[in-house]
This record gives sequence, C-alpha cells and structure tokens, in this order.
Amino acid sequence: MQVKKFEARSMKEALEMIKTQLGPDAIILSAKEITKGFGLGGEKSIEVTAAFSEATLHKKKFVESKLAPQVKEKFQRIPAKEQKEVMRKMIEAQVTKMNSQTAAAASKAAAPKATVSASSSVPYRMTERRYIDIDNDETAAPTVSARPNTPVTEAAKKAWNDMEVTSLKQEIETLKQVMSQFKTVPQSFVHAHPGADYGVHYQMSGAYQKLTTAGLLPEIAGEILVHCQKTLNGQQLQRTSVVESSIAKYLMDHTPVTHTCEEQFHLFVGPSGSGKTSSLIKLASEMILNQQKRVAIISTDNTKVGGAEQMKMFAQILNVPFLSIRNQQDWSHVIPHLDQLDHVLVDFSGLNLRNQDEINFIKRMSPPVYRSLRVHLVLSSLAKDADLIECARRYEAFGYNDVIFSGLDEASQHGNIYNFVAKTGAKLFAFGIGSKVPEDFEFATPERVVDLILKITQSRSQEATA
Repeated sequence: MQVKKFEARSMKEALEMIKTQLGPDAIILSAKEITKGFGLGGEKSIEVTAAFSEATLHKKKFVESKLAPQVKEKFQRIPAKEQKEVMRKMIEAQVTKMNSQTAAAASKAAAPKATVSASSSVPYRMTERRYIDIDNDETAAPTVSARPNTPVTEAAKKAWNDMEVTSLKQEIETLKQVMSQFKTVPQSFVHAHPGADYGVHYQMSGAYQKLTTAGLLPEIAGEILVHCQKTLNGQQLQRTSVVESSIAKYLMDHTPVTHTCEEQFHLFVGPSGSGKTSSLIKLASEMILNQQKRVAIISTDNTKVGGAEQMKMFAQILNVPFLSIRNQQDWSHVIPHLDQLDHVLVDFSGLNLRNQDEINFIKRMSPPVYRSLRVHLVLSSLAKDADLIECARRYEAFGYNDVIFSGLDEASQHGNIYNFVAKTGAKLFAFGIGSKVPEDFEFATPERVVDLILKITQSRSQEATA
C-alpha cells in the first residue's frame, strides 16, 4: 500500500484524477482546502491524500492494456463502481483462459510420446520429464509446467488463491501503517456543520455560531447546546426563540454572582490598567450616594506616578477621608481611627504577581485584619481568555472573593466573562460600563450576563430604530 497526494481545483476533479491514476479501489485518507491558491491565478484548491494497492493498480493497467484506445478512454470516464465490475469480469475471463490452457497442456503432456511430434499444432519440449508450454501468445498466462497425470487446473487455482491471500495480507498490514500516521480520517468529503465536534445537532449550528461569535469558547458553547438538546424536542429545536430561551436559562443557572458589601474593608487588586481605581471610586460613590454609608479611601499604590494624588482628588470630591499607606507599620496608626466608618476601600498597586516577591509585597501592604475583609479582583473585559485565567491563577496565592469586570462599553464581545466564571468558578461582583460616576457602575446579575452574550437589548434597540 502506497500513499499519493493530489491537488485540484475542486473535489470532483481530484476524485477523477485519483480514479484515473490509481483505480477505483483507492482509499481516501484525508482532504483539506488550500488557501494559498492553485496555480498562477491564485484560485483555492483541494489537496486529497489517497492510498492505493500496487496489486490493484497492476490489475487496472492490465485491463487497460487489453482495451482499444477509444474503449480505454470510455473506461476511464465511467463511475468507479462500473470500473470495478469491468475489471472483475475481465480478470475472471483471463483466469478462465489460463485454466483452459493449463488443462490443454496437461492433456497433451499425458498423451504418448508419439503424439508429441513435429506435426503437433503446439510445440512442446521435454526436459527432465517436465513438459513446458512455450506458446508465444502474449495474453496467455506466464510459463506453466506440470508433471504428467497431475491435476494442473486445481493446482493453478490453489496457487492463484494463495497469491491473492498473500497480497491481501500485505495490503492490510501496509494500510495499518499508513492509517497510524493520520490522527483523523474523514468518513466523507462533506464538511461537518459548526459544533459537530462537540456533539451539537445541525439544527443548533446557528446558535453555536452565535455563541462563538459572542466570544464563548467552542467547548463551552458546545457544552451549553448539548445540554439544551437534551431538554428540547425536535420541533422546539427548529424554533430560534425557544432555543435562545433554553440557552438563557442555562447561562443564568450557571453564572455565580454575589452582592455582599457588609464587610468593612474592601481591597481592590488586579493587574495594571485593569480599572481598579475607577472601580473603587464608583463603588465608593454608590455606597455614599445611594446607601448613605460612611466611607474612607486608602491608597497603597506607591509605584504609579500621581496615583495617590488622583485618589486624593476623588476623595475630596466625594468629601470622604483619604489616607496613603507607605508600609505595614502605617496600618497600626490608621486602624484605630476607622472604627466609626462603615466601609474602608483600599486601592493596591497594579501587579501581575509573576514572582513570590510581588506576592509578599501585596500581602505586607494588606491591612492586618482577618475579619470583615473582602478582596475584589478587577479585570478588564478587553483581555483575552488565556490572560484572564492566568491572572486569576496567580492571584489565588493572595486570595480573592469575587471579580469586577471593567470596560464593558469598550469591548465588542463579552463571552470571555462567562468563559472566566466557567473555567475558574469565581463569583461576579460588579461591572464597570463607562466613565460616568456612579452611573456607569452596576452590580453583576445573571440576566445582565445573558444580555451581554445574546445581545437582547441591542437587538431590540436596532429593531426599534428600524
């Protein structure tokens, strides 16, 4: 068994090439589309890898050698199934011819020596009591020898069968080796519908594309739709509104959120540029203006230029106390004066926690209290899935209770929010959706996550505008 690659403009043209050159029994191992372009015109092409047997190829060449040029051309154009039938009949006819010639040779060899003379129509030569047919017909079988009174026809059949079995075993072993080199072998040339690799029904392929377009990871989108398929019947799968309702219910049931704000200390941590300062100011404004809480703001950011001054300016606007912590010892002077406050919001430096020194630094700058403390991990909705999950893994060493996603108005896809909670199990606390204070701050809800992914509000606004 050998392997050969073909490149053509279309799958039909590639199959014709394989059938013409390798025969109807060629096995298709793989097919892929090449985007680099075919030829000088730059058209797309199809590359097909096929495996073929040398024995089968020899049979095809033998059959074609017996055909006239016009008949040979017609033979190459007929379907593969008909080609196989023609080859089978011609080979059977050839085997029958071989057997008849062998039988004739055996009968002549068994006759008296006087019968074998110069007047015989078929010449024979006796050598060491073996009679060899030297008929010069090119279509006859290879040279066959037999002893007198031996059943040559049966022996020829047995030899032919043994040869076929041996050839078949060799083909099977070679095919196993070839197949082991391919990770996947397509069963057909029809491209699978979107989501088929994850068990998504073809009727749900539109919903699968919508979820992946919204930013959900393929495996997570597949998991959601497979669950929905189990709860819906065939007619319901055809209704888009019913499918989206099932998706929305699944998302709401599997989106953990928390609205706990009872703790006195609220720590805001996260990588640089994630929006910690703006999220802190928005939560402080929410507590002061809407909940009438007594709030103080503390900054431990000693690395960002102008960070403390910016925070102090916001504190003056809100008319709340502001403190700047330089080291761990400062907390001992500050904490006794915070008993009369409802909440203390602490801003930390933007660190990626790439090493143990950064982890130790952020722990040293934390308030020395172990009760009534909540840590908010602030992340940007513009970040990639891999970066968000890696950041969460690093901050596990410090410990966080929930997550705030900022910059929702800047992101076009929000599937990474659900990807994050699905991969980490973290609870959502709040969203930052703009630059206004405190209007562009809202506590996280499962309904809001569904709206961001399925774009329900956006679709209704577009329909109303239209």
